[in-house]
Amino acid sequence: MAKEKYFFEEEVFSKPNYKFMFEPDKKTIKEILKYKKKGKILELGCGEGGTSLGLAKKGFDVACMDISKTAISKIKEKAKKERIQINAICADLESYKINGKYDIIIGSGFFHFLPKGKALKLIGKCRAHTKKGGINIFIVMLKNDPSQEKDSKGYYFPKYKLKEIYSDWDIKAYQKYEEYDKKEGWNNKLEKIIAVKKYN
Repeated sequence: MAKEKYFFEEEVFSKPNYKFMFEPDKKTIKEILKYKKKGKILELGCGEGGTSLGLAKKGFDVACMDISKTAISKIKEKAKKERIQINAICADLESYKINGKYDIIIGSGFFHFLPKGKALKLIGKCRAHTKKGGINIFIVMLKNDPSQEKDSKGYYFPKYKLKEIYSDWDIKAYQKYEEYDKKEGWNNKLEKIIAVKKYN
């Protein structure tokens, strides 16, 4: 799995001609604001950190992490330049320890870089470290996605697995969809969940 999880660091972010755009996922920010106006947020596998920076600008207490040391360094530079308070952490999701509890935990496009056991364990940790009334928003790649190779050891979720995992939470939205990958020339098969942890 080592080669796959370092892909963006080695093949994208660290390239001299790569330009960081820090583009936020406006849809995710809008969805969060629908349920929460303040609170502690953790973004796992944050990449360029655009979403985390956008949320920090709106007054959230944000921690973001990624395995890419280049990305984390750039996020810190951007935050310092714009005087944005954010805790950017370089860490490996396979060994990352979530400390404390969060109002919101989000993440997209990284579970398939982890073996099944560790991917499911990570979701378990996210659930445990979410406050009651808190939100989890995750996007996962589905089994038989075009990026899944025959010998892939990463976990691609079966259909509706996320729904099963969060069946004891209040599921606000659940979507199965395809998204065109311009670079690869194929449609990725994805599922997205927005779930709120119940108070009882």
